[in-house]
Amino acid sequence: MVGLASAAVVARVTGAPRSPELWLGAFVASGLPDLDLVLGWIGLRGPRFHRNASHSLVVIGVVLLVGWGAVKLLALSPDWGIALAWSAALVSHPVLDVLTTGPTLGAKDYGIGLLWPLHSKRWFVRRPFIDQTTNWGACRTVGDVWAGVRPEIVQLVPLAALVIALTLVL
Repeated sequence: MVGLASAAVVARVTGAPRSPELWLGAFVASGLPDLDLVLGWIGLRGPRFHRNASHSLVVIGVVLLVGWGAVKLLALSPDWGIALAWSAALVSHPVLDVLTTGPTLGAKDYGIGLLWPLHSKRWFVRRPFIDQTTNWGACRTVGDVWAGVRPEIVQLVPLAALVIALTLVL
């Protein structure tokens, strides 16, 4: 929802149309950084694999530049407001992960690799917006996952929904 809210704000600022393309693309883009979890499920693991390269603003920036370059090279004509909104949805994910990762997980080196590969520091905040303490690698049941995401849903979804609503009516 935070990715959708970020996309809604950027779409409002750029004048991009509120279309199914905007919302579907923002939904997909906001979840892309967690594809590293899927790679872990199929056996590609390493120390602190999750929230490293896929959450790096450096890597995301390079991916966005390559993607935008490919669009130009192929002479496609996308709505650049929608492309920027999707980009905002993508970038919102690692930023939100930093803001919800506190010292409990930070002490276990579960911060976010925002500047990987340029810097190995894993980022977290001392006073997180939501004190996320779930060790996702230890989740074995749907109940474990639900217990981990429930605080985020309860606290973030209403706020994100309000932002989206305001961008639609203002």
